[in-house]
Amino acid sequence: MKKSSCPVVATILIMSSPLLQTISIADDGSWAWRGQSLTEFQGNDANAVDWQVVNDGVMGGLSKGSFAVSNAGILTFSGTLSLENNGGFSSIRSAAIDRNLSDDLGILLKVRGDGRTYTMRLVSTATFRGMPVSFSGEFKTKAGQWEQIKIPFSEFKGGWRGMRLPKETLDPAVIREMGLLIGDKKSGPFKLEIEYIRTYGKGQGNFTQREVTAKGKTEVAKINQSAKDSGKVIDAVAKDDRFSTLKAALDGAKLTTFFQWDNKKTVFAPTNEAFAKLPEGTVEDLLKPENKDRLVQILSYHVHPGNLDLPSALSTASVTTVEKTPLKVSFEKGTVKVNDATITEADIKCSDGIVHVIDTVLLPEPKEKNLLTTAQRAGSFSTLLAAAEAAGLVPALTGKDELTVFAPTDDAFTALPSGTVEDLLKQENKKQLIELLTTHIVSGKVSAGDALNAGKAKSLSGSELSFKIDNGVFTVNGSTIRSVGIDGGNGVIHVIDSVIGFASGTSECESGPDLTKTGGAPSTKTTSTKSDNAAELIMAAIDKGVPLYNSGKVSECAEIYEKTLNSLSEMKQFDAKTRDAFGEVTEAGKHYDENRRAWFYRHALDRTIEMMVHSRG
Repeated sequence: MKKSSCPVVATILIMSSPLLQTISIADDGSWAWRGQSLTEFQGNDANAVDWQVVNDGVMGGLSKGSFAVSNAGILTFSGTLSLENNGGFSSIRSAAIDRNLSDDLGILLKVRGDGRTYTMRLVSTATFRGMPVSFSGEFKTKAGQWEQIKIPFSEFKGGWRGMRLPKETLDPAVIREMGLLIGDKKSGPFKLEIEYIRTYGKGQGNFTQREVTAKGKTEVAKINQSAKDSGKVIDAVAKDDRFSTLKAALDGAKLTTFFQWDNKKTVFAPTNEAFAKLPEGTVEDLLKPENKDRLVQILSYHVHPGNLDLPSALSTASVTTVEKTPLKVSFEKGTVKVNDATITEADIKCSDGIVHVIDTVLLPEPKEKNLLTTAQRAGSFSTLLAAAEAAGLVPALTGKDELTVFAPTDDAFTALPSGTVEDLLKQENKKQLIELLTTHIVSGKVSAGDALNAGKAKSLSGSELSFKIDNGVFTVNGSTIRSVGIDGGNGVIHVIDSVIGFASGTSECESGPDLTKTGGAPSTKTTSTKSDNAAELIMAAIDKGVPLYNSGKVSECAEIYEKTLNSLSEMKQFDAKTRDAFGEVTEAGKHYDENRRAWFYRHALDRTIEMMVHSRG
């Protein structure tokens, strides 16, 4: 490794598989093994799609679980466990993975629990009676305390459908799925916060860069480092043209005096380009006197009390700001990141601290979470937010009344006929814009399951919203619901892929509506597109079928299950043999009475769920 006149720490990412193994190498060739990062929860709820909730509803139980990911990179798995109907578990499971963990000793989690016992689950290629074996490692949490949990691979016990398989041993070289489960036979609420899931390795050693490279493809996180003292932190910021916007923000927030103090501090300094990446007008709004509190909150989110050089940050993986909020330090694609920002220059030494240059402004969770701030954090609803502001709906999104928003993404608006959005935002079309947007809003917090069970709901515009499983797709008025149940504080956001009234295939989509003549929102003629989300389809069908069966509406329950099997038989994610099997099951069930038919179809759906959640990939 090339020597430098200033201390250098490079980060080597060894990619023997898609999973990252991390090693920090100093000038003298020494290194510290850091294991592998299985998941670092990044970003916003809307994009947290690599995990899936599986409750005991797949077997008729009544437990409810959900998860949400904060901007600080904390996944919260919470809900209520019920022992009714022979239920008693809730879980979250990853998408299909392909991981070789044979170089490591076990799983390392950083969690904050509620005193209850949870289970880390791993699925390998092992099978029993043709079905995947699940390997479980239990851990008990301390209520309200962050802690690191180590579970050696040797402690994971094999099982299948509740039956222990003592002869099965976990092979960490072929991990295909991971998940977390609570099933401690205690009813009531539960809550588990997870900062990361990693592995821990086999110690440390002394390797040269050449020897490390020989172990696999390497990628170096190239980070410039400063070799000179730059005076005080505030001087380093003021003298560097890259930070003129940051300096203006510090002046506007009256924080310049704070930075003149000699107390040690570490600043993650966004460049002018970082501020320029914010939505248009954001910086100008933040500099207004009435927004000073929010500006102070944002700037404070970039400051850690005390000196924190890059090696120290890497070793902790999480640092605390002066506001006592966490920042996550992680590796991603050969770079070192703080939350979603990349460190482009590290360790600018100052007499009163250290500066790290970052390429993105860090935005903390607003102190008061609401639908507006949640949508802003998601980053994929800028057109919807602009429309809401033009329509005067911002007070409703930030108010005390609970609402459910079926939120079209930016891509959904982009797909509209050319000029439609521009016309909607014109002042003379404000009435039509309000009606269109309120068609996407329902009073109260409405979960996806509640919506499907009800079938219909009245929007704030007075128009009717219809919820159904249409040809294998969960839809609202023809728009596919892509992500459900994003907690917005004063409401819930369900993400949809098209603007209601402009669903794919409608005549309006071809030529666009004449907003000056209709006097209201476009019509809601719909068609649907196919989806591969079979697991969500099955779970939604079971959620709707179970209460029907329990209330005596057995025939309706059987009909829902039959339609679901018909939809599965058309899904391309299954091979031809499996699709044919769905059809055969449907035909066979028609020879039974309605009670046996409902259970026959239900058993087929349960087996499909087991196949998907245990052996994806």
